This record gives sequence, structure tokens and C-alpha cells, in this order.
Amino acid sequence: MKGAARMTEPMNPETFERARTQFVAGIEAFESGRLAEAEALFLASLEALPGRPSTLVNLAATRLNLGRPAEAVEPLRTALTAQPHDAQAWHHLGVALLEVKQHAQALEALDQALARGVQQPVAHHRRGLALVALERPVEAAQAWEQALALDDRFVTAWVDLGSLMRDLGRPERALHCLERALALGADDPLIHFQLAGLKKTEHTPEAPPPAYVEQLFDSYADGFDEHLVKALGYCAPQVLADGLRRLTPGRFRHALDLGCGTGLCAPVLAPLTERLDGVDLSAGMLEKARALGRYTRLAQADVVAHLRETPHRYDLIVAADVFIYVGALEGALTGIAQTLTPGACAASHWKPAASKTTTCCGRACAMPTPAAMCSAWPKPTACTCWPWSRTRSGATSARLCRACMPGCANPPQGTLRTCPGRPHRRSAGSAR
Repeated sequence: MKGAARMTEPMNPETFERARTQFVAGIEAFESGRLAEAEALFLASLEALPGRPSTLVNLAATRLNLGRPAEAVEPLRTALTAQPHDAQAWHHLGVALLEVKQHAQALEALDQALARGVQQPVAHHRRGLALVALERPVEAAQAWEQALALDDRFVTAWVDLGSLMRDLGRPERALHCLERALALGADDPLIHFQLAGLKKTEHTPEAPPPAYVEQLFDSYADGFDEHLVKALGYCAPQVLADGLRRLTPGRFRHALDLGCGTGLCAPVLAPLTERLDGVDLSAGMLEKARALGRYTRLAQADVVAHLRETPHRYDLIVAADVFIYVGALEGALTGIAQTLTPGACAASHWKPAASKTTTCCGRACAMPTPAAMCSAWPKPTACTCWPWSRTRSGATSARLCRACMPGCANPPQGTLRTCPGRPHRRSAGSAR
């Protein structure tokens, strides 16, 4: 990235020459990849001639390349105050604001850049990224189509458009985009995962690539709590905690928060247990969770691998909206069974495809839709019967179940059993 590289004649020729020499040296250092040196030279040039728009733009471009976008915003705004028609300065500002997640302002800056003549495919692509963040996916798709109209070999745009088309319910267009990306040399495991789902092959991967999940949640870590709780009214942790209190008046000895994320469950789970551990794939999320000081132990790992490998045993395992990122649940459920102590409790919460939020928990539960009762537990594990407790919080219902000692039969779909021999029928339609 470069800003405008021209300086107009100043009032003082001696001062101008010194500033120009430092400016030109800064450009040479930038182009040679010596970014720290370039930054120092641009700052020296600005000391001689403060406020020069060309120098400010190049300083900002250098900071963007140094990975410090927040420090690029002020010089760009100063430059644009002096030269509001500088299209490249607007583009750089859009990039900086996008990096610091000021998406609405980034969109405005990118629109200004495009209106002033910037027609680089990457500008349209970045505009699409801002629109996705602002939850305007149809407009984002149009932006990426424009990027591809300018460069039909723009691999990243093909990948992003393919993923978005899949989310928008346009599988044929999604399939075309992702296959085009592969033809151009893309080799992201996520592309193969998405294509397998679109093609509905027999060899569909059981879970999304861990690197994708980790990167996704690392990118969300900073604003995750505010968006989820304040914007979306997320209340799953409280729903689960309320149900656990009804189920077990006393405290648990050792609990595990699967997919703990930033620790949203910690404030309501910590009072219910003597020790609370957490596991998550995202280092960024775990950093936020660690800052709460409510967890005894935190581990960065895939939840299924962690359940398989941990030496610890728990009398409570909680999974709040994590199973949708796990894929096939057999591994997770088997791991939970192996990790729970006799008579322990497991609780999970997720929002299925139906409009209502449903939670199903207990050692044997895998409920992809409200109508599917706890029937997916591996049969080699005998402990599959549960007394149920039910609470309600607004439109969210919670079901929590206590795992019992081995010896109970695996119940058929639509049937729940209390420990042994006291059948309790509940129609599948009531699982809401």
C-alpha cells in the first residue's frame, strides 16, 4: 500500500529539501520492505513539514503494513481534511477502519474511494467484508460479484462469495464459486468441507476444520460478549444454571465448561461448583475467559480431543451452544460418557434449525431438532436414563437430565426413562 508520493513546493526551500530527502528515502525503505525505517523517515519528514498530506498517507500505509491499523486512522483523517478528493487515502482509511472493526465507518470510506475512481477488485472485496459484518449479506454478495467482474481470478472473492451463497440458500451458485476457487489453486480445507456438504457425498467430513473454527472465534473475541448478550439477548448460561439449581440443590465438585469461549457461563456456573475448568479452541476467547478469574483450569484444544485425552473426571459437564461447531456428535458424546463420574450430570444448549431454542442434556442426548429425543447415544454405554427437570426463561426452554448408574436400556426415540423400570412417555412434539 502506498499513498500519494508527490510533494508540492513549500515556502522554505531548505526545509522542503530536507523533508523531500527524508520522504524519498522513506519511499525507498517502504518498497524494500524496511518498514520500521520507512516509518521513522516519514515521521522525520513530517517534523520538518507538518501536515503534508502525501507524507501522512504514506506513513499510514506503512503502519497498515506493520499491522498497526489503529495508528493509521489519524494521519489519514488529517490528510483527507486537507485533500478530501484523494481516492487512495479514502481506500487506506477504509482498510484501517475495517481492521479495527469500525465497519460502518469503513464502509463509508470505501464508498468514498470507489466514488472517486478506485476500481481495484480488492476495494470491492473489502466493501463486501464490511457489509457482511453489518449483516447486509445481499449487498455483500453484490460487492463480491463486482470484484470478480474486474478480476475473475480473484480466489479470495470466489471463496467468500461461495460461502455466502451457501448461507443465502443458493447452493448451485455456491457450488460454482467454490469449485472455481479450487480450479484457481485454492486449497483451504474449509472449501472441501463446504463442497462435501453441498454435494451431499458419502464422505462428508464429520466436523469443520479446527483451524477455521479457531480463526473464526479469534476474530470475534473482542466484541463477542457485547454482540451476543446485548445485541442478541443471549441467555443460555442463565437458563442452564437455573435448571441445574432445580435439579441439584447442592454444589457440584468439579465442572467442565465445553467450548467455554470468553467465559459467558463462568459467572453463573462458578457458584454451583467447587472447581470449574474450561476448554476452547480459540486462544483469543480463552484470553478473555482467563481474565475473569473464575476458572480453575483452562485448556486450548478441540473439545472432542480434550474429552478423549483429559485425565480429569467431572460430575458436571456443560456445553452451551458448542455442538453446532463439533459436527458429528458421536465423538463428543462418547467423550462425555468417559469423562463423567457415576451419577454425574451433563447439560447442553443449542438452537436447532427450528425457530425455538431448545436445550437437551444428559449423557445420552443428541438433539439436532426439537422432535428428536435422546436416542443417539452409543449403545455400548449403558447409562442412558434420565429424570428430567424443566425450566423456562422467556421463549427459551431448558431440559436438564441426571445421568444414572449403568444398567438402564437405551430408550427409543420419543421415550424418556427414569431410573430403572419406571417408564415415562413424552411425545416428540412436546420437545420444545
